[in-house]
Amino acid sequence: MASILLVEDILMNYRNRNLCTFLEEQGHSVSRVRAEGEQLLMPIRKSDIAIIHVGCASAAGYQLTQQLRSADARMGILLLAATHESATVRITGLERGADFCEVLPHRLELLNAYLDAMLRRVMPQAWQLDVSARTLRAPRHDAVGINSREVALLKALAESSRHAADRCAIAHAFGMEWVSFDERILEKTVSRLRRKWRDSTMCDLPLRTLHGVGYCFTEAIQAC
Repeated sequence: MASILLVEDILMNYRNRNLCTFLEEQGHSVSRVRAEGEQLLMPIRKSDIAIIHVGCASAAGYQLTQQLRSADARMGILLLAATHESATVRITGLERGADFCEVLPHRLELLNAYLDAMLRRVMPQAWQLDVSARTLRAPRHDAVGINSREVALLKALAESSRHAADRCAIAHAFGMEWVSFDERILEKTVSRLRRKWRDSTMCDLPLRTLHGVGYCFTEAIQAC
């Protein structure tokens, strides 16, 4: 599922235990970050979605939204408003960069509608390469563990134009100089990765050989 950043005020973070538990029960990975006013007190990790729950949307909520939007234009942001805050306040929250600015519903299941809508934007049926966890996930499939060299190969493809890379670029991604690169290392890496994916999922990996050039991942893939 999604990686979610839960931004909470230092004085009220205890109130978010139920919210955090709910999100984890839905299968999401939750990272909690405290804020004091407009200041984030901890480094933030790259996430698919941020939920900002600092008591109200105005003031600090606006500023935190702008900070997160400036840091990551792709991230989905849900700014939680207080029950007394007006429609004007919520509209301003949207203008500051939030995808949604709404009151936290009493029935937390209603949050799934907002989360699903944001996930359709930030994860539009793309393969997900989790670099730190060393996993590859296809849309609607479980993640498959891969090794560091396979991560380097897929990351080079994910970050290159049209998800294609020549052998020289891949050699550099492996931390090697092209002039001394043994291409058999690349061929074995590709063969092992294809076999691993097929054995785990009973499907072929969309990794195509560009003969005499390099390799291409033929479907959308994102590295995170």
